Amino acid sequence: MHNERFDQAVSKILERDSAFPRQAYELMPAALNYTLRRLQAGQPGAEVHGHVNGRQLAEGFRDFMLEEYGPFAADILAKYNIRSTADIGRLVYNLISVGMFGKTENDREADFRNLYDFRDAFELPFQPINPLGKPPPGMQM
Repeated sequence: MHNERFDQAVSKILERDSAFPRQAYELMPAALNYTLRRLQAGQPGAEVHGHVNGRQLAEGFRDFMLEEYGPFAADILAKYNIRSTADIGRLVYNLISVGMFGKTENDREADFRNLYDFRDAFELPFQPINPLGKPPPGMQM
C-alpha cells in the first residue's frame, strides 16, 4: 500500500494530527495484511473478506511487530509514539477518516482501548529468565 494515494492520505492526516510520524502509519497496512493472512490460515476453506475488528487488529499488530522486529519492536514503537492499544486505534481511525481503511457500523475506536499492556507485549518476552526465580545479582525484591 506504499503508493502515492497512501502517501497523500497520510500527508493529509499529518496536517491535522501530528501525534505520530509518517512511519507509524506505514506500519498499519502491513499489520492489517499480516492479520488477514493469519486469520485466513486459521480458518482453512473460509474466506476472510478484508475486515477485522479492533481486538483482532491490535493482536495482529502485536504479533506482526514481534515477528518483524523482535526485541527492537518496543524501541520502534516508542520512537513512533505508539505506546498503547489506544494509539493503534487512533492510527486506524485516522486512516479510516481519509478512506485508507474501512469500518462497519459496529466498529468503534474504543474497541482498541486497554487490550494489552505494551511492556508485557513488547519488552517482557525478551527479558532474561532466571531459572531460580531470584532477581539478578545486585537487585533487591
